[in-house]
Amino acid sequence: DSIDQICQSWREDSGEPFSICVARRGKIAHLKSYGSRVGAPVTLTTKTPVASITKLLTGTLMAMLIEHRRVDLDAPLATYLPGFKDTPVGQTLTVRHLMNHTNGLEGHWGDEENDFDEQVVGYADEMAIETTYQYNGTAFAVAGKVIEAVSGESLPKFAKTHLFDPLDMRDTDMVGTSQDAMTTPLDLARVGQLLLNGGAYGDFRFFEHEAFQELLPHPLKSVIAGTYRQYGMGTEFYRDEGFGEGTFGHGSATSSIFRVDPVNDLVIVVTRWQQGEGYAEHKKRLFDTIVSHLFTKNES
Repeated sequence: DSIDQICQSWREDSGEPFSICVARRGKIAHLKSYGSRVGAPVTLTTKTPVASITKLLTGTLMAMLIEHRRVDLDAPLATYLPGFKDTPVGQTLTVRHLMNHTNGLEGHWGDEENDFDEQVVGYADEMAIETTYQYNGTAFAVAGKVIEAVSGESLPKFAKTHLFDPLDMRDTDMVGTSQDAMTTPLDLARVGQLLLNGGAYGDFRFFEHEAFQELLPHPLKSVIAGTYRQYGMGTEFYRDEGFGEGTFGHGSATSSIFRVDPVNDLVIVVTRWQQGEGYAEHKKRLFDTIVSHLFTKNES
């Protein structure tokens, strides 16, 4: 009821529609849609763009390939994409560099190009690897070519067959690697529960502890001297929001929210199209309200 009141107020004040799923200990605490868009009510099956949360989905796919020893994050990229073999970065650029934004690439493009890895080979002379953190989706597009090379499947097919279908994510579409996923709060919360469980969901074990740890954020100071940044494979930590230590997720240009709190056994997903007025204030009220109800009198 408290969450519902916050969400009703958020919708009324901002004028922006959204949907939310909050789950704790594997049970749904709140699942509801608010508002209308383009003249029609937003429902729990309305597919919503989640922008860069797509990177986290790609990271989850990569963790599955790590689990099955199909990908070694620290192997030269030329191991998987032969076009890089005779380039200046052929033996230094790794899949890990692609996934943690230390690769020297920039921008968000390439998913739509069938031969994108071959195109990037042409930029090899200019790639400043391990010199700076440059947030981008271009390297994720190259990582997508690695996924396709080792799996023998297109990225959309691999995602659907090996992640979305087993999780019963019927309302999720994903063609690219970094910014184009369309999904619903319940579908995305299933991914959150998979990660909260350390790689398992229902009868499926997608990956074990070692691969899960690779998915989580790591300090990048061992790669770039002096940097304070931490990043995993499409994951980053969220501190100072009131949740437990180690809470992680990813941001989104649509201001969608994805949080996984291992300490409190909690998953929070909000899918929306844009930020709207008073976003920071209402998000804080939502988070504060959830935190205030985490513990009952019988819990320590």
